[in-house]
Formats: sequence, structure tokens, C-alpha cells
Amino acid sequence: MLCLAFAAPVARATVYATQEQALHDAFPDADAIEGRSFVLDDAQAERVRTLAETDLERKIWTIHSARRAGVILGYAILDLRTVRTLPEALLVVLTPDGAVRSLRVLAFHEPSEYQPSERWLSFFEGRKLDPELKLRRGIQQITGATLSSQSVTRAVRTSLALFQVLIADPKGAG
Repeated sequence: MLCLAFAAPVARATVYATQEQALHDAFPDADAIEGRSFVLDDAQAERVRTLAETDLERKIWTIHSARRAGVILGYAILDLRTVRTLPEALLVVLTPDGAVRSLRVLAFHEPSEYQPSERWLSFFEGRKLDPELKLRRGIQQITGATLSSQSVTRAVRTSLALFQVLIADPKGAG
């Protein structure tokens, strides 16, 4: 019985929202939300890796754009990755100029004590891709949830790099 006190926390698969629900919540004023799929070529993948300063787990990405009366309201990228041994789904919502507007956890399958809080996720709001957008620099690490904070930071950096390569500068001039 005593050994149970030292057992690892039980993971609970928690799904908070579907992608469709989260997109509509992120852009409630949009009259159109469209997803565009991209298959990164080797040069694009290398640019994203270099800008994000992290490995890419895949080369196929979908960037959703939200519009109202033809005017772009913002973009959203669904990032799926393994935190420790189980997956998380994070929707990174960007402003039209590529700053983080919000982060939304859609699913988190690790134990709940490792899940980033909404307060911690808000530290990313307004941020663009820069050298300070790293743990222990401009972003605080979550005590006791190092892998979760690393995973979210990688997701945000990757999303911002994807925006830069595929939306802001698709010809690769910068």
C-alpha cells in the first residue's frame, strides 16, 4: 500500500476542444476561416529549423487564415507534439503581422500537473520570433513541468518560423 504513494501520476487524456471549435473561438468575428496545407521543401524546412532553432517533427503543416469582409484577422497553426511520452495539441493564434495573439491547449494527455496554465501561456502573447523568446530568457520555465514548458516554447517558435517562411516572406528574401 505504501508503494502507491510513490507511483507515477496517472495520465488522463483531456481533450478541451476540437480544432474547429478552437478556430471559431479564436476568431469569433470571422466570416471565413480557411486552412491551407503546405508541404515544406528542403530549403523551407531548413529555414524554419534555423529560425525556430528547433527540429521539425514533420514537413506538412496547415495554416488557417481568418477573414472578415475580406480583411485578414489573423492566422492559426495547430501544433501536435509529444511532451514526455504522450501528445499535446496546441493552437497558436497569430495576429496579421505574425505576433502571438493567444495559445490554446486543445488536448493534453500527460498528467494534469504538467499542463501549462493559462496564465503561463499568456507570457507568449504579443511576442514575435526573437532571441529572447526562449526559456530562461524572455520566457519563464514552469517549475516541475520542464518538458511541458520546452514543448510549448518549441511549438510557438516553430509556428512563428512557419509564418515567417510561408506567409510573411514566402520567396525567402529575408
